[in-house]
Order: sequence, then C-alpha cells, then structure tokens
Amino acid sequence: MKNIYRHTASIVSLLVVALAGVSVQAQSLDYRNYNAIIFNNLYTTSDIEGRTFVGNDFTGMNSANLGIHLKNTVPSSDRSFVVGNNLVSGNPLNLQRGSLYIDGSTNGRAINFNGGGSVVADHSIDASLNQIRGYSIAESQALSTMLVDSTVTLPSGSPGPTTFNATAGADGVAVFAVTAASIFDNPNGQQFDLNVDANTFNIIINVSGTSVNWTNGNMVGNFNSNYWQGHILWNFYQATAINFNAHNFNGAILAPFASITTSSNIDGLVVANNLTTSAEVHLPDSNSTMAYAYEGYTAAIPEPGSAVLIIAASGLFLIMRNRRLVSGKY
Repeated sequence: MKNIYRHTASIVSLLVVALAGVSVQAQSLDYRNYNAIIFNNLYTTSDIEGRTFVGNDFTGMNSANLGIHLKNTVPSSDRSFVVGNNLVSGNPLNLQRGSLYIDGSTNGRAINFNGGGSVVADHSIDASLNQIRGYSIAESQALSTMLVDSTVTLPSGSPGPTTFNATAGADGVAVFAVTAASIFDNPNGQQFDLNVDANTFNIIINVSGTSVNWTNGNMVGNFNSNYWQGHILWNFYQATAINFNAHNFNGAILAPFASITTSSNIDGLVVANNLTTSAEVHLPDSNSTMAYAYEGYTAAIPEPGSAVLIIAASGLFLIMRNRRLVSGKY
C-alpha cells in the first residue's frame, strides 16, 4: 500500500507542477515552500529563515531578518514575504531574498531588499489565505483521527523522561495521541526523548487540549536531529492558546486555531492563527530547501489564477483520504 500510495501521490504532485507552468502565478503557497504561515498577525523581533506568509498584519516594530537561509538562486520576484494587510511602522526590515507582496500599507517602513526585490501590491492574498486556512483546518482534523500505533511513556511519582516510542505500520508513519497537560505541563517531566524503529520514516503527534503551557522538560536526542525536525508534525488540532515559554521547539507545528507565544526558537514549519516570538524560526536544518519534508501529507495551495491547480491539489487530498480509509487510519 505504501509504494502504491507514494506512486499515485507522485503522479498528482507532478501534475500540480506541470499545470503550474500554465497558471498566471506559478509559485504555490504550501507547507513545503513556507517556513511560517500565520493566518492573522505575526509579531517577531528576530529571524525567520525561510519564506513568511502573514494573513493580516506584521506587528513587530523592531528590526527582523527574513528569508536569511533561502538559496541565492531564489529570484528577486519570489513571494518570500507576503502580508495580507499592513506592516506596522518601525525599524527597517531585512529581506534577504525575494520581494514583499502586500495588500495594505507599509506605513513608510524601510525594507532592505538584499536580493534585489521590491514592494509589490497584491490584492489576491485574501483568496490565498482562505484556501490555505481551509486546507490546514481540514488536514488538522483529519490527521487527529488517524489510528494510533505508537506509545508515550510518562514519568510519574518521581522526575524522569517523557519517552516517545515510534512504531510505524506498513506505511512508515508513526502516530501518537497525547494530551497537552500530560506532555508539556507534567511536573515530573525532565526531558522529551524519541525512540524510532527501523520502519518509521515520518511521525504525527496529535496533541489534544485547548490550552498548551510548556513548563517542564526540553527536547533531546532524535528530536534535535535535522532529519526528524523535518519529518515530525505536531498537530495541535484543538489548541487556541499555546505558550512554549523559553523552550526550544523541534518539528513542524500545525495549530490552525492557536495563538502561539514563545521566547525560544522553533526549528521547523509553524502554521498558526497568530505568532508572537522574540526568537528565531528555523528551517529544519541549515541545508534544507523546505520547511517541512514530510511526503504525502501536504499539498500545494495555489495562488489565485489557476482553477486547475486547485483541482489537482484537491485530488491529492482525496488520494490521502482514500489511503486513510483503506488502511483504517482516518
């Protein structure tokens, strides 16, 4: 089933790429292309290594550095920084590659385009926002119903590690289900560790609970590896408020309803309603060309201008859905 699925998904992915060549705007907005996808407001005073999409306002007033680990082959016209409403006035922003596409006002804010880009007025961003938000919510809910095949060992009675034991099925995907309080707010939790069997290539961690407050423990071992930072998806499918405090977060975050606050780095993709951070958002590793390398659970959400692209992306989602139904993981 795994090989058949990947073969079929690859055909549809190729179809998306091929059709993109005839679209009005070929660059797509998807989990692999963007490092941060924020539906409402983004506040940052630090760095975002990859591309950034903001559905509403960019609210940080201090300087920030964007796109700093995009390859030097990224063209000046690249949609590396997209803002659906306004930039708040403040200190200059540094955009290493690509251009700022914006539907509102820069409020006179200086932007240093180190890769030769420019400010581009774009009134199609709302349509892109509606597409990617709708897709993200649907995907988050679908992933939350997948059959659990992996376990977590929690410390109790005395301090100890929280250990994730990944044992994937035939599809190579290990699925966990945990509560936010038992993982992030366990008074006995000293660290998060990850054991991975030879059959596991990708990991989904479904986290229930509307409020997440990370008070104890840090991620160690495999959680810090370049590979797993790009192949783990933490799905906060119920959360509306997430506070990571000063804990470094490893892996992709899918939290379509949540406002996230953090003062430490996020190593991987972040998809959220709001993000407030004084720390950096990293690509999974410094050599990565993608914010999220997990094959099969992301589909391109096209920029407006090509209905056929939407159909192709929807086709990939249906294939993913059928795969879950056949395997009992839906």
